Amino acid sequence: MTIYRLALRQQFVTWLVWAVVIVLSVDVVDSAAPAVASSHALSLLLSNLPASLRSLTGGRLMASRPLDGYLYVKLVLYLPLLIGIFSGFQAASLLAREREQRRFDLLLGLPVTRRRLLLERMGALLTAQAAMWAITILALCGFLARHGLGVDTRGYTLVGWNGFLVTLTTAAGALWASAGARDYRTAVRWGLLIAVVPFVYDLSVRIAAAAQGWRDILPYGYYNPPQLLLTHAFPWGTTALLLVASGLLVYGALWTFERGEV
Repeated sequence: MTIYRLALRQQFVTWLVWAVVIVLSVDVVDSAAPAVASSHALSLLLSNLPASLRSLTGGRLMASRPLDGYLYVKLVLYLPLLIGIFSGFQAASLLAREREQRRFDLLLGLPVTRRRLLLERMGALLTAQAAMWAITILALCGFLARHGLGVDTRGYTLVGWNGFLVTLTTAAGALWASAGARDYRTAVRWGLLIAVVPFVYDLSVRIAAAAQGWRDILPYGYYNPPQLLLTHAFPWGTTALLLVASGLLVYGALWTFERGEV
């Protein structure tokens, strides 16, 4: 069995847990959805929000497609953080667990290079990440179909792709930051910091409607579901930028790992 397939099997339980979590989350969101579907309820909802928070409602999306806007505010906005925490934790611990438990001698005794070992494990993590986004998009489309609305398949597919790119960059950043960590706790701490701190910063900037600041170099700043749902335009620029950034971060992690001591 290849390293990729073995690592993928280890991720299977995570898929199942995420499927249960996202279905339960959509069910909770669904309980208040009928009230939001009416324009009167929508007006009340928007009027009760502080001015600084209205930028988080998706603007035109909430006004023209209330249930899509409601989903965005209640759940979709936070998906990169939730999946990013998983990705950051897993990416940071790809090497640290074996290094701390001194199992690298066994792994490196296999007929594989360090480069292949790391890339196949990272590939399994990204497959799991893609599966989590696919499960999420299916759950969101099921929510809309349950309310008798036309399901915006293209729009939500683009949202899933956009979110995957953001969490891919998060995972690559966590892998790079933790590549030289000598113990498991330090590596995981780096992974969680990479996932959480940029999201909190980005959210605070959105709420304050402040200048971009550091958002241009943070992956969360390129997560924009309302625009994708309204325009259906493929995010070519975001795709290229985040793929290049992820590639450079993974290359940096490989460079550190190949030249470091076990």
